[in-house]
Amino acid sequence: MAKKTDAELVHMIRTGGVDREKALKIIYTNLKIKEKLASMILYNNGNTQDGEDMYQEAIIVMDKNIREGNFRTEGSLESYLFSIGKYLWMNQLRKKKLTLKEKFYDHELIGEGIEPDLLMMNDQRKSQLNELLAKLGQRCQAILALWQLSYSMEEIASRLGLHDASTARKAKYDCQQQLIKIVHQNPLIKSNLS
Repeated sequence: MAKKTDAELVHMIRTGGVDREKALKIIYTNLKIKEKLASMILYNNGNTQDGEDMYQEAIIVMDKNIREGNFRTEGSLESYLFSIGKYLWMNQLRKKKLTLKEKFYDHELIGEGIEPDLLMMNDQRKSQLNELLAKLGQRCQAILALWQLSYSMEEIASRLGLHDASTARKAKYDCQQQLIKIVHQNPLIKSNLS
């Protein structure tokens, strides 16, 4: 397969479905950026598993930012992904009262004006949201997960064995209503998520 440009990968992610999956696989298997991020984490009080975890988290955040229109093409996709991973790791270090060592403030790679940490939910909010989602049935969790990943209603219906797109749309709506009800029943979590 020919190497894809950043613009092609971004377009594939925004398209969703199978194209998105292919683009994310291409990005995930990019050993250059994966190794650079892992090296930075190892140098900064982390281990190999931390490097793997941060790389996967960074891809999730990058994917979300691209699909929500928060990715600007000022730098390369690689520098953006590294920047996200770096900020994720900085947040981990902050929690442990540690700081990032100067060696990895790589302005050439990171680019200017990219602040992915401002675009991410903190770990506590993510954890609370995951707790709420766990209260939904497996079917609703699957529907909402696929919908969040930009699958079309036709794709969701096909993957989950639903009759058609309108059935998937109705099921998604019902699941969202269940989630809203669960949020309203947990006022402390509701205030933290807003």
